[in-house]
Amino acid sequence: MKNIFMRKLIVLISFIFISNTLFAQNIDVKGVVTDAVTGETLPGVNVIVKNSSNGDVTDFDGNYKISTVPEGSILVFSYLGFKTKEVTVDKTIINVTLDESSEALDEIVIVGYGSQRKELVSGAFSTLNAEKINETNPSRIEEVLTGSAAGVQVTANSGSPGSSLNIRIRGITTNGNNTPLVIVDGINIGSDLSVIDPNDIEKMDIIKDASSAIYGVQAANGVILITTKSGKKNRPTKFAFNSYSSVQETSNQLDLMNASEYAIYVNETEIADGNNIPYPNIGGYGFGTDWQKKLFTQSPITNHTFSASGGSENFTHSTSASIFQQDGIIAPEKSNFKRITLRNNLGIDLTDKLKLNTFILYTNINRKIIPENGRGSVLYYALNASPLTPVFDGTDGNGPSRGFSYIGSEQGIEIINPFALINNTHNDTKVNRFTGKIELSYKLIEDLKVTSRYNFNYADVVNRNYYPLAYYGPNKVNNNVNINGNNQFIRDTNENGIIDLFSSVGEDTQNYTDYTWETFIDYKKSFENHNFSFLLGTSIRSEQFYGVYGFGSLVGEDSWENAYLFNTQDIYDEYIITSLDSDGNIVVDNRTVQRNRSSSTGINEDRWYSMFGRVQYDYDGKYLFSAMIRRDASTRFGANNRTGYFPSVSAGWILTKEDFFNVDQINNLKIRGSWGITGNDKIGSYGWIGRLQGANAEATYPFGNVLSYGNALGQLANPDLQWETNEQINIGFDTSLLNNLFDITMDYYVKTTRNLLLVPEVSGLLGSTAGGSSAPIVNAGTIENRGLDISVNFKKQFNDDFKLAAGLNITTVKNKTLEVNNAAGFIPSGLFGLNQTTSRFQTGLPIGAFYGLQTAGIFQNQAEIDAHAIQPGAQPGDIRFVDVDGDGVIEFGSEDDLAVLGNPIPEMTLGFNLNVDYKGFDFATSLYASIGNDAVRSYERFLTYSNKSRLYLDRWTGEGSSNTTPRASTNASNNYLFSDFFVEDASFLRIQNVQLGYSIPNSILEKIKMDKIRLYISANNLYTFTKYSGYNPDVSNANPTAAGVDLGQYPQPRTYTLGINVSF
Repeated sequence: MKNIFMRKLIVLISFIFISNTLFAQNIDVKGVVTDAVTGETLPGVNVIVKNSSNGDVTDFDGNYKISTVPEGSILVFSYLGFKTKEVTVDKTIINVTLDESSEALDEIVIVGYGSQRKELVSGAFSTLNAEKINETNPSRIEEVLTGSAAGVQVTANSGSPGSSLNIRIRGITTNGNNTPLVIVDGINIGSDLSVIDPNDIEKMDIIKDASSAIYGVQAANGVILITTKSGKKNRPTKFAFNSYSSVQETSNQLDLMNASEYAIYVNETEIADGNNIPYPNIGGYGFGTDWQKKLFTQSPITNHTFSASGGSENFTHSTSASIFQQDGIIAPEKSNFKRITLRNNLGIDLTDKLKLNTFILYTNINRKIIPENGRGSVLYYALNASPLTPVFDGTDGNGPSRGFSYIGSEQGIEIINPFALINNTHNDTKVNRFTGKIELSYKLIEDLKVTSRYNFNYADVVNRNYYPLAYYGPNKVNNNVNINGNNQFIRDTNENGIIDLFSSVGEDTQNYTDYTWETFIDYKKSFENHNFSFLLGTSIRSEQFYGVYGFGSLVGEDSWENAYLFNTQDIYDEYIITSLDSDGNIVVDNRTVQRNRSSSTGINEDRWYSMFGRVQYDYDGKYLFSAMIRRDASTRFGANNRTGYFPSVSAGWILTKEDFFNVDQINNLKIRGSWGITGNDKIGSYGWIGRLQGANAEATYPFGNVLSYGNALGQLANPDLQWETNEQINIGFDTSLLNNLFDITMDYYVKTTRNLLLVPEVSGLLGSTAGGSSAPIVNAGTIENRGLDISVNFKKQFNDDFKLAAGLNITTVKNKTLEVNNAAGFIPSGLFGLNQTTSRFQTGLPIGAFYGLQTAGIFQNQAEIDAHAIQPGAQPGDIRFVDVDGDGVIEFGSEDDLAVLGNPIPEMTLGFNLNVDYKGFDFATSLYASIGNDAVRSYERFLTYSNKSRLYLDRWTGEGSSNTTPRASTNASNNYLFSDFFVEDASFLRIQNVQLGYSIPNSILEKIKMDKIRLYISANNLYTFTKYSGYNPDVSNANPTAAGVDLGQYPQPRTYTLGINVSF
């Protein structure tokens, strides 16, 4: 009886519970979603019942309504640019406010012709938001990427104002142009990133794997997708002002000999050569002239940016203006950079289905430069000039020397006073550039949208150069005028009493125009848990160039202010002397001087026609798949090989969404892989055909007394030239751990570039050695890059006042040349001394590997020389070279005794950043390290009287004195042949940035009607820990086969900054 009662009681309780549960499922929930800051309603917010497909999207007034919501369930509110919010359902009216968040933007990835939720991306991407960009106060966008994105390596070509940086995504993939494709709001802007103000950037997405195939031929080196700041609908106009001022100084000076040390070294050299000592009074020389100290100075950087953004029901806008100015740390009046930008983003809903988006960017650049980064540069002269020579000669500056001391010819006929060179340097480059987009998007039906846009870049580049008459001392190759016995310029070169030698002027105007017209259809459809996205489109692109160049002799006032082509003229000074020789024959001495003004033009166009498609699929946000293909046709190849097809596929699996996966410590785990092929046609225009072209003497024809310039056969043709292809395999995973405290991403990749486009050495029988001609471009090489990209990020908000974030990015690259198909099996590059090479592009080696003589210490005595392989000219104190081939002879100039000496490509780069927010204070710092890269000291002039590094103070002076540095000697000793003595470990750790800021509390801001006021101080490039003795351990240039060869690169400046951020 008792059991029957209990069964009935259980049934009754169960009935009551089920009834209540069923009743709870029938709640209708509605409410309004607003902006927590402005109180404005937010249209387009996604509202969904968690773990279900039941949801709604807020209307224009921010209203939403969802039927049959289980009581106690959770509503998820998500909106781009705002923090996602979860609310428990406990009533029928739930109003929600959302807070802005730049982190929310990181959850959306721009994938090319669209965007995708980050969790659904199966390719390899990195993302940087505006906060990360603002931490570093970059003068150029490239600086932001240094150490901030795994798989991306950035090196500087120079530290001078306006200089570009080299961006390498996953290594060097070609022996030519390795610059990634840069897309700004859908616009291909080319390789010049100086046109954009970093303050205008909302976020940057970097495509590192073969997912870049959606952009085809232009994406072989990876893609950087930049999204600029835009307005939001139904937001009042907000204004922002960002300003900072910086002081720059050189971050490093080379340790050179002072006057006394120099004099002792020169004396030893002359003694070794059997000559008298030139400097007997050693004690009286002191320190002498410190050329570096006199060259380097402190100089300013200033930047001001003002912006406004907002929107209404059918309209969004964002406008900004900026001015940036940087003076050089050498000769700031002759080395400076100024940029003005104006930008506008506009979005208009013309109808419910038709939307218009426009973008316009105007950039004005004015830049002046001094000779730098090589032979003939200001620093090269300063590093080799004698400290016994003063800067000034004590004259009033009106004579040929212009008041500057002459550098003696014994120091080198090409070494001149760097201050005299600066004085004679006059140039100016002005750029006016427009970048724009007009885009129409029309929703044909639900989930089906067609977009058509026209993008363009238009730039006028005007260069002006003035070359005054300059005399730098006797026998100097830099002289363009000689002097007479009265210490005056010889301007009457044919001695007929008429001036025929003048200063020169060069001017040119270059016009660059490109346009891209793209149309694509985007269709998205879901069937239960199956989600599809289809993309199909076409693209037409044209790049056009037109240039006009002129050069002439300046008449009238001889000054920079007067140096324009319209003040030049042809010089024709006829002077013919006839006389009789001893035999009574007439002898004609034609001393006629003819210097015609010259002019030339250049015109070019490249075109591409493309079709592309992509399919994206996910099942319940768990299983991911993407496939794409692009067909490109390029005028840079012949008719037989003009078209290329570039496919890519990727897949992913989110394990944490599986029922069997139940690991509390792992909040998210996605594994993914991709494969694809991209193409490269960066070989210049019409490289497959032979062209007639002007070629100096080879195309010069005399007609009477007039020289006429025609054409000669240029580079040889190769009609079978075809695409360089880049195949990439990528395997990786993304995971979040410990309640999302840690985010970890790891990728392993292999990139193989085939059919490398290069210019080989070919037989002269083909005509390649004819005047004005050259070898053809061929497909003749294979390069492989493989490595790891690792990113580890930690973020924790301990309370409302304290937040901590840290990140570590690791990049490894192993570069190897698999094949070079020319006769020699390698291509030499790099410059050492005046005519030696340092580097090779050779089978089996990293591209640009250093190749030369190996050393084994210093000969201490004659017995060691006798016991060693025959080394011509060796004396005690000379470098002992290794007999690599073991034949008993050191064969200078032969391949047999050369070997690999080093690698300019780092084995690993690391970037670390730390951010701490405490109450109103914020602190940020970033470190960058490069491990395993080498560099070549190639800034030394190996003459007796050129100055030397202080490393030569540890030179061999007798048996046992040194086994690392050779004796004082001339270049006749072979100590200055390229060897590993000149190769140094260039690994480094750099304190990239340190910044401390303070934000005014909200309680004060509300009273003064402001949204934000932040003050900050920072230091960039604060200190570099390295063993390398040159200016920059990460020495680089645009030529990948000559990277790491230091010709005296302009140092990266250290900057101290004070700034303010204001919004209202």
